Amino acid sequence: MKRMSGADAFMLGMETSRVYMHTFKIAIIDPSTDPDGWSFEKYARDIESRVHLVPLFRWKYAPAPLGLGHPYWVEDPDFNLAYHLRRVACPSPGDHKALCQFMSQVYAYKLDRDRPLWMQWVVEGLEGGKVALVMIVHHAYVDGVGAGWMLKQFYRPLPADHLKHIPAWNPEPYPSWLRRFATSLRDLPGFMFSNLPRVVSGLRQKRALERSIRLSGKPAHPNFTQMHKTPINVVLSAGRTFVCESIPFSRLQAVSKHFKVTINDVFVACSAGAVRHLLLSKNFDANQRPLIAGTPFAGERPEGMEGLGNFASADFCWLRSDIADPLKRLLATQEANDAMKEHMAEVKAAGADINALMNILPNWAINLTRYLIKKKQGAIGFFGNVGLSNVPGPREPLFLDKWKVENWFSTGMIMDGTALNMTLWSYAGKANLCILTDPAVLADGWVLFNYFVAELEALEALVDHNCMPAETVA
Repeated sequence: MKRMSGADAFMLGMETSRVYMHTFKIAIIDPSTDPDGWSFEKYARDIESRVHLVPLFRWKYAPAPLGLGHPYWVEDPDFNLAYHLRRVACPSPGDHKALCQFMSQVYAYKLDRDRPLWMQWVVEGLEGGKVALVMIVHHAYVDGVGAGWMLKQFYRPLPADHLKHIPAWNPEPYPSWLRRFATSLRDLPGFMFSNLPRVVSGLRQKRALERSIRLSGKPAHPNFTQMHKTPINVVLSAGRTFVCESIPFSRLQAVSKHFKVTINDVFVACSAGAVRHLLLSKNFDANQRPLIAGTPFAGERPEGMEGLGNFASADFCWLRSDIADPLKRLLATQEANDAMKEHMAEVKAAGADINALMNILPNWAINLTRYLIKKKQGAIGFFGNVGLSNVPGPREPLFLDKWKVENWFSTGMIMDGTALNMTLWSYAGKANLCILTDPAVLADGWVLFNYFVAELEALEALVDHNCMPAETVA
């Protein structure tokens, strides 16, 4: 029995029948690297031989009685791997767009809290004999860095046979209500006293930092309370729109190198341009002000917690969708991202501990937060107008047994208000863009993907003409 952290409990508490707090992990498998080809039965045996490497896959949720502290993770004595693996065929014609349409439906699926909070659809019948391993994993288990660690437990840099030794597993009995109540009651005072001083100190430091920014004459740092409602900020429906596709990573690198900006600057600037086109297509004046983007940052993970728990932090930056010129937007994005990095460093130096605050946040406060955001009807989103994430993934291809992982995609969640998530995950020379949104915002996700590519092409054209920032800005 293991108690969740405040951040883990928050991920559970924000979930509703329309707000799904799970992440997508998608591996595209090329079975041609194995002389024996593809076999679902072999794959299921292989997963069975590896599931002990990620123990949380056999953990399920157990509430803390009377809301005394955060819920628990407990071993599921009735764990059945076959329940979590679903074998399906890709809808005709079996191309990538058909797969994305299938995945849009799969994402709109609330996980059963009476079982471990993950599912995987093994999608056969793809073009070229490929197989897609489409997994949803609840964010309460782990953040992006932890998910990267989990990836390494299943996939290896060299082809190899599956593990033949499966250690015996003897799960503990499901803890009774009385045991959970007694444990929660016993731990509550120590839990509060270990976190409360850090919260008080953190809030003081945060106020001092804000006062210092004010006195320096700098503009206030953006946060979700400053966002303005746009057509992409809605209360979520039950459905989802999801698309993902690869762009050669070298294309982003060329723009980054020429204009002396980061890969993340290029990603955020192209995302801002894509969102601008989307807003204009909805007859919204995108010129009136910048939007606010929420971005996760990796936090420090305690030893022994490599593949478990949420330790990431988040901050906000101005999304310069109000600037029409691609290069001016790129330079303004660089400035906004630099300001966000500086702010994150100041927050860290000040000791403002958001995780400590999360730890003492009672369940009713999480429920109240969710209610107030929904009541605003999209005018406030916990991660601003748009959620953006840029994750550097493996540079070399990975293997599952002798099957090559040809590609890898990953994305997070959307929430009431923040109804658009754009995630860039690099893998083996590819920049893999994932777009997750609500059908009410965008029924065809390829429209936004094409806007993103058009923005990248506009910057590439400037590189080809050897344009430099001073020439264009002038």
